[in-house]
Amino acid sequence: MTARDGKRKDGSLSREHFMLRELRIVASLRFDGVPDDEIVRCAVDDNIFQYPTTREAARVARTMLLRLESLNDERLVGLAARGPKERSAQINLYAMMRVYPLMAAFMNEEIALRFRTLDYSITRADINGFLTRYQADHAEAAPWSESTVRRIGGVLVETLYEAGYVPAPRSEELLPFVIDSYLEDAIYRNGDQQWLPAFNVMEVL
Repeated sequence: MTARDGKRKDGSLSREHFMLRELRIVASLRFDGVPDDEIVRCAVDDNIFQYPTTREAARVARTMLLRLESLNDERLVGLAARGPKERSAQINLYAMMRVYPLMAAFMNEEIALRFRTLDYSITRADINGFLTRYQADHAEAAPWSESTVRRIGGVLVETLYEAGYVPAPRSEELLPFVIDSYLEDAIYRNGDQQWLPAFNVMEVL
């Protein structure tokens, strides 16, 4: 379900995951000028994601288009499509922060705090604690089942690994992250500079 302001319901993270491969496929088509409705059609009719079935293909395509639209920057779309995987992953993380309020809260409250205090560790217990607090503070998250919370926690773990914050999926070591310079500039242009500490940028003007 998509909110009117272009954000996704946080519970959607339980099934949407990081999906960098899908983002790059959709970004490539969009950067080539393919209309959004045609991209959605291709997802179903041409199975561009190469899924065993195309039952979820249209939803995934729309989700990727929403992430790309949230960037407000066509060059970022092109970099997501054709840049190095590490660069695309950072762009995808930023898009997810713009689309899912929970992702922005997690990165700003948990990861930025650790960079500020030079605490280079993040455990599954830390993530579970964050989710418990998030549910307590957000009425829409309070009814989530244990399985939904567990899946969302798994997506947060996956995101940290795929975006280059930890060296392995089960690692508790937080790496000294280095942000892509163009992405940093785009974050400023979008007025999101308060998020830069989550990307290990401490001197925010």
